[in-house]
Amino acid sequence: MNQRWTRLLLSAWEGIIAARMRAGLAALGLLVGVGAVILMVAVGAGTSNRVLSQVTAMGSNLIFVRAAKVAYSGARGRSLDEQISLSPADAAALGRLEGVREAVPLINKAWRIAAGAGESDSTVVAAPPAIFSLEYQEAAEGRLFEAKEDKAARRVAVVGPSLRRTLSGEASLVGKTILVNRQPFKVVGELKPKGLDPSGEDLDDRVYLPLATAQSRLLAGQRHVDQVVVQVNQQSAMPRLAEEIRQILRQRHRLRPGQKDDFRIATQLETLETQAESSRLFSGLIIGVAGLSLLVAGVGVMAVMLIAVRERTPEIGVRRAVGARRRDVLAQFLMESLLLGLAGGLPGALLGLGLAAGLRLASDYSFDLPWPAAGLGLGLCLVIAVFFGFWPARKAAALPPAQAVRGA
Repeated sequence: MNQRWTRLLLSAWEGIIAARMRAGLAALGLLVGVGAVILMVAVGAGTSNRVLSQVTAMGSNLIFVRAAKVAYSGARGRSLDEQISLSPADAAALGRLEGVREAVPLINKAWRIAAGAGESDSTVVAAPPAIFSLEYQEAAEGRLFEAKEDKAARRVAVVGPSLRRTLSGEASLVGKTILVNRQPFKVVGELKPKGLDPSGEDLDDRVYLPLATAQSRLLAGQRHVDQVVVQVNQQSAMPRLAEEIRQILRQRHRLRPGQKDDFRIATQLETLETQAESSRLFSGLIIGVAGLSLLVAGVGVMAVMLIAVRERTPEIGVRRAVGARRRDVLAQFLMESLLLGLAGGLPGALLGLGLAAGLRLASDYSFDLPWPAAGLGLGLCLVIAVFFGFWPARKAAALPPAQAVRGA
């Protein structure tokens, strides 16, 4: 049995060598297809990890409670007006829930920031100091503002690196005064870079102010906040806690049964699931395109094998005439297809892994090398080569010996 398979292997190899140019082109198509599949799997994994890091860059296990503007009938028959319902007291109440690590009230504004000749329309985040631990923020220079400064409504600010570059280039802003909506604030620190969020917003183009300072100095004593960010201890508890938050806020806001919520609740888990679904669709699309190239390469294998059958018809007839069975001819041509698949698939797998490693080194994508995808790609390549080589092999095995010999 071993001798039979050895002879088949040698015979198949000789057949490939005899038409090395055609065989090389067919193998090249398989190589490109396998390499493309592996690279696209790596790109998909890198994209998924990047989206995950962007979503969690500003904290993990978060529930966002945003104020909803609710129309109500004003006093003395005035026209409809609007109110914003969330307050720091709501945040304090939510922070006492079991399973909640932190509840931070904050206000987001887009204001003009100026320093010297530099100006920028950037995001202003007004929040208590707890916002820094919730968002995993650290000072690259200087320090973060403190609770006593928030309580005393001090005019202090912490800037992001992108905003600092816009306002002063490479020069530090720590210890200097900036204007926030034309009001002076002393910069006490600069944050470490965070990058972009999934929507493309620059998380470093921000300035952080104490909440009490912003309310009294910039917002004319405004008492409400735009949102409360709640951090929970366990991700699995987020759906339950989201419902508890809803019930507590309805009670605190004295909403009657059937009356709409005057707030909106969204969990980070929902954002992650949405982004993950988009990433899966993107990965499936690009892997499908790469897989299509493998199918095209399979058609190339079929063409090469059909030409080989036509050119070697006399050889097939002679083999059949001296006693070779149909299954021997079938096995020989299938072996040639398998060798073509191996000749293209193995270098293709190595190429794909090499390109994936190069992508990981040359970019900020973070992912493990797709070894399972390399094995799967190689196996798929062999299956495609044998599948597309089966019909030519079957055609060769079905040739009548006498007719094949006359084809010489």
